[in-house]
Amino acid sequence: MLLDTVVTTALSGLSLAALTSATPSSSQDGIRRDLNFRFPETTSPQRFDIQVDKKLLKLTERKVRGYRPSPNVIQGWSVEGPPPQAVANLAQYWATEYDWRATEKELNKQKHYATTVPGNGNYSAPIPLHFVHEKSKAKNAIPLLLIHGWTSTHTEWSKVIKNLTATGSGGASFHVVAPDLPGYGFSPAPTQDGQGPREVGRAFDAMMKQLGYDKYIVASTDLGWVVGMWMAVDVRDSLIGHYTDFFFLLPTADDQERYSQGLATPEESEYISVMNEWTAKHFGYATIQTQKPQMVSVALSDSPIGLASWMWDLKYIGSDDYVITFDEMITDTMLMWIQEPVAAIRGYGLFSKALNFPSTNVPTGVSQFGNLNGPFKEVAKFPLVPRPWVERSANLVFFNRHDKGGHFPALAQPGLFVDDVRSFVSEL
Repeated sequence: MLLDTVVTTALSGLSLAALTSATPSSSQDGIRRDLNFRFPETTSPQRFDIQVDKKLLKLTERKVRGYRPSPNVIQGWSVEGPPPQAVANLAQYWATEYDWRATEKELNKQKHYATTVPGNGNYSAPIPLHFVHEKSKAKNAIPLLLIHGWTSTHTEWSKVIKNLTATGSGGASFHVVAPDLPGYGFSPAPTQDGQGPREVGRAFDAMMKQLGYDKYIVASTDLGWVVGMWMAVDVRDSLIGHYTDFFFLLPTADDQERYSQGLATPEESEYISVMNEWTAKHFGYATIQTQKPQMVSVALSDSPIGLASWMWDLKYIGSDDYVITFDEMITDTMLMWIQEPVAAIRGYGLFSKALNFPSTNVPTGVSQFGNLNGPFKEVAKFPLVPRPWVERSANLVFFNRHDKGGHFPALAQPGLFVDDVRSFVSEL
């Protein structure tokens, strides 16, 4: 999740060693070759199937089977993280039952594409991208770019793509494009410094232009929201609108002053209080990823179970009453593990430092999904930003708030998510 904006810190370090070699190798064109999966070298959209190197799979299996459980001091899930027994159970399932090749076959039922677009801004190297592209049969279908966040990949949209492309649904139908952020899933990681959300947003726009989509809607979440907000600045003429299920704002100095004097509205007071609670008890991962991305990546790049535990904690906290299966959790981990997580972790800090975007005139829709059934009631309403705060930052044409759905509503409440996307489009 992108919840680290309270702290802005300096970043340090570059890319770590690859999982199976000492130093990442890249060709003179600036594109990594040690990806552990086949990625077409192309400057226009090309279909391909996901195929992970069997050497990496064998290495992963050895590391999973060699997992050393932690002492089982904590019996239940707490603010400290996953209980050791739960992690041990996950490791046991991974070692004895999980089948990546079966997962790979399931993933390949979707239409996967690769392309490479020119670098831009502070990033001069080419930017290779993986994306899923599913077209609607509707003649008036609208192009829709879905942008995921941390700790997700394109699979965050797996439960909504079919419904979004469907015809005869009583609302708009969409040609869906769902990329992986660079360094996530199957979009190759950056090979140099400087690839922030503005560079990624321009790259996504170039990708959409390659597909023939000169005008399109962006739907975003978490880190993807940061990309979407900058796209509303940098490529605003391409955007029909921007819908998001995550609109996170800090209180201004005036908001804080009114809060300290007891003059804030009840909604504002509750939001600031809940935000402070999150920062105090559930914010550690963000601070570490922002301040010490190199340090934490060394550990997580060498332990698939450690990486799973790191990611699982966030998903558990923010998933409302959605139960994440072992298969889902392991697959999500694999999609970070295959390339190694350093680029995603380091990019987290770069993205979260780029929150100074100006107010946008692009038509914006915001859905908020509460976490009332989540494990920590004190943050059940985080981050339900007060509507007036959103209105001072965006051209708000649609706003809806749900008690349920959590931080991953496209997975936990796909029906509500799709309905809200269509409701937003009806306001354009």
